[in-house]
Amino acid sequence: MNKKVIAVISLIVLLLISHILLTVKIFNLKDAVSKLEEKTDKFEKSLLEFQEYEDLQISKINEGILSILSSQEENTTEIRGDLAKINRKSDAQYSKTVVMSKTYDAILEEQKKKTIDTAEKDKASIESKNNAINLYKKGNYSSSYDEFTKLTKTFTDDMECRLYKAKSLYYKNRADSSSYAEILADIRTLKQNGVSDTELLEIEKSILAEKEGFDE
Repeated sequence: MNKKVIAVISLIVLLLISHILLTVKIFNLKDAVSKLEEKTDKFEKSLLEFQEYEDLQISKINEGILSILSSQEENTTEIRGDLAKINRKSDAQYSKTVVMSKTYDAILEEQKKKTIDTAEKDKASIESKNNAINLYKKGNYSSSYDEFTKLTKTFTDDMECRLYKAKSLYYKNRADSSSYAEILADIRTLKQNGVSDTELLEIEKSILAEKEGFDE
């Protein structure tokens, strides 16, 4: 063989070897690509499953949040209703308190007026009573009788005034037997109220003795 043939043959062999090596590399590359695609498919499947799981969890969380918010809204509405009731009751109670306070103030003012009036009346009655007693002690029985008669009409429970009234009437005019009935009536009232007076008992005895003499 000449050199040219050998060179051609060598070139062909090299090309065949290169082709074979390239074919093997291509096969290996296809296998690697296939494995990569398989892994990619698995990853995408896993990723899809994870996303579905994540979406499910997020959906559950959202439902839970919405349920909590709804419950809170219901509680808030109920609390607002309770607060409104409490406010209405408080307003009503405050109104009642204001009315009661005004009523109490009015009663207190009225009581003050009555207390002042009573005090003034008591003061006036004490002065009138002292004045009548002084008239009695001075022997001015007619005037003391008039004063004590007024006092007994105003102060019906004052037995001291009634006692002095009976005595004044008796000493005013001992000869006037027409006054005996009034004197004896006062004495009965005094006795019923537990009043005991020696002088008055003597007056009663004197009147009763005189009446017995008249009867005889």
